[in-house]
Amino acid sequence: MSRKLQKRWFDWSTEVSFSAIVFGLFALVVVFEFFFRNADYTYEFFTKNFDAAIIGALSLVIIYLAIAHVDLKGKIRTLGRRYHNLLAQSERDVLTNVLNRETFVSEAKQALEARAKSRFFALFLVDVDHFKQVNDTHGHPSGDRVLIFVAETLRAHFPSARVGRLGGDEFAVLIEHSDPITAKWAHEACSKFAAGLAGKVDIGAQRISVSSSIGIALAPDHGKTWSSLVINADMALYASKKGGRACSTLFEENMLTDIRNEKALVRELRAAMLLRHLRVAYQPIVDVNGRLIGFEALLRWRHALRGVIPPDVFIPVAERALMIGEIGNYVLRQVCEDLPRLPDVKVSVNLSANQIAMPALQEKMLSILAETGTDPRRIVLEITESASLAANERIASQISALQDAGFRIALDDFGMGYSEFNQLRALPYDVIKIDKSYICALGTDHVTDVFVSAVVEIARRSGKNVVAEGIETEDDLLRANAAGCDRFQGYYFGKPVFLESIARERLDYSNKPAADAENSRVA
Repeated sequence: MSRKLQKRWFDWSTEVSFSAIVFGLFALVVVFEFFFRNADYTYEFFTKNFDAAIIGALSLVIIYLAIAHVDLKGKIRTLGRRYHNLLAQSERDVLTNVLNRETFVSEAKQALEARAKSRFFALFLVDVDHFKQVNDTHGHPSGDRVLIFVAETLRAHFPSARVGRLGGDEFAVLIEHSDPITAKWAHEACSKFAAGLAGKVDIGAQRISVSSSIGIALAPDHGKTWSSLVINADMALYASKKGGRACSTLFEENMLTDIRNEKALVRELRAAMLLRHLRVAYQPIVDVNGRLIGFEALLRWRHALRGVIPPDVFIPVAERALMIGEIGNYVLRQVCEDLPRLPDVKVSVNLSANQIAMPALQEKMLSILAETGTDPRRIVLEITESASLAANERIASQISALQDAGFRIALDDFGMGYSEFNQLRALPYDVIKIDKSYICALGTDHVTDVFVSAVVEIARRSGKNVVAEGIETEDDLLRANAAGCDRFQGYYFGKPVFLESIARERLDYSNKPAADAENSRVA
């Protein structure tokens, strides 16, 4: 039974109940009047007193029933108002006060089924960027405030549209119009909404910037039914996320091909792991004298048909396919097997947020080390930016446990994204790796100079090391050295190479011979 029919049924039943009570009172009066008019009285005294008693009693009954009727009608009306309020609340999301998923989908289906042939529609699927990191970093109450802010901004920018929360951090907007809705108009509407989000939201004493990824599908161009429209809008949303987020994307037919290609890439990635076609390359990390102190392990995939597939292509695919844990274990095992043939230095292995969130991470890693006879003190775990963004008590506890087990911890790409000095207090670490974008800007940007100097000073006072990434020229090295960095990594000292190109006895990388550079198999 639809909600509108439920409301009408409640109103009808209430009116019928009122009518029945009134009719009952009227019938009772008629019966009494008929009784007294046709009664045969024999004794005058009895008649006078008995009639008075009966009439008084009936009068009281009638008055009581009338009062009860009025009271009952008032209670039923109050109950009706409460019922209608509850019915309205059941259609709304409790937190954001926009339509909930069930109501939004139901109304969207009805609108499309009834008017898709004569009207035009646009469906926007809106996903809040980095919402999990907001929750983990600032707490769930702050996450709720962000959701409320997004919902309010959606309703302000699309006042005549249906706005609903589909779940978590995903919202939907259904726009209906008598004239065709163009792609240009849809993108402009999304841009205005994005500008509204950019106003930032207050979280206690902080103000954080909010952005969203949006997928757009138009009816009838991209489908005339709810199912086809939402599937196509979801593919467009996926493209927005894949394209770097904080943007809107209109559905295109070639997205179907992209999805199929990614699924094929996932299958081939699984096969490459099984056949051990994924290889680990090693890039040197040196001290101020150019002496080798470690390597960073970097995964490479040379596909038989596609050629070299860059990590920034297949790693995000692995993340989305929930394979990153398997790949992380694969890399760690390969590094452990290679260690006996590498110089006696530490090797850095990357850890993503998804890996750190796995409950059995430490047990699995220690199991691999035990199977290969590897000392955990030779492994440095580089916590990527995505993991540091998700820093909370549980993540910090997990990293601390890894550190206690013997692993060294490095904060990788420090300075990118949402990194704050706050992370240096929240996470246990031994090494800070400053992103190459800061190293390249040293000496040319005052803010960069201050930032790097501050990081170096914090590390120095804490007894930690600082690695400057992206050293490609002698000028880069001189600027990073002058800023106080004591470890260096980049093409200036060597590109990532496979195991067979590394001389185990070589420790000096201060002046790499040209012959070595030519003969090394660069990954």
